[in-house]
Amino acid sequence: MYSPQTLDFLSMNHFMNSREWYAEHKPEFKTHVLQPLIETVESLTPTIERIDPQIVTIPKIDKTISRVYRDMRRARGAFYRDYMWLSFKRDRRAFPDCPEFFFMLSPRGFMYGCGLYSASSETMQCLRQMIQDDHPLYKKAEKAVRAQNVFVMGGELYKRSRYPDEPARKRDWLDRKEMFLIHESTDFPRLFSDSLNAEMAAHFEQISPVYHLLFAAAQTARDAM
Repeated sequence: MYSPQTLDFLSMNHFMNSREWYAEHKPEFKTHVLQPLIETVESLTPTIERIDPQIVTIPKIDKTISRVYRDMRRARGAFYRDYMWLSFKRDRRAFPDCPEFFFMLSPRGFMYGCGLYSASSETMQCLRQMIQDDHPLYKKAEKAVRAQNVFVMGGELYKRSRYPDEPARKRDWLDRKEMFLIHESTDFPRLFSDSLNAEMAAHFEQISPVYHLLFAAAQTARDAM
């Protein structure tokens, strides 16, 4: 279970930004950061596998769990992060352009959701076509989004609508450069509670039609190559 020590470690590790400090305090990382993340992966796995049995759910760093430090070849600023995340998606070697479920925490709060990040233009165009065609998967996804009040739609919007003749509810989908649903919170008692994992599982189940729509768009684009 996450605790104030989880966030204290991330904050101090980022502040110290030292290999020596991290090595000295690595047992704290394993206890207060890594182990709760492993527990979240294990708790969410049954739900994730019901949604898509091919999503990777191995509770290890570089499988579903991020590293706490950056790649120095690309890092700018601090080497050690003050945030960690989980990512549930299919193997990127076989499915390079696919949606994911995610969870992230930091001393500033936590977030979780489902999305399609850095999607190819081909995938986004297939998604827009499915939306314009009122594809059954879009209708299910749109209904699921309207039926809940946990997530908000995210993704950068074009400055000017490319689909001015479509209804407003469709433009909110069509005019995004990327597509995701996200829930953000600074309710730390909730983060530290033992009910958060079950809560996330229920919410992921609720928005699973969005995952299936995004995956179908990515698969259609992949098949057309």
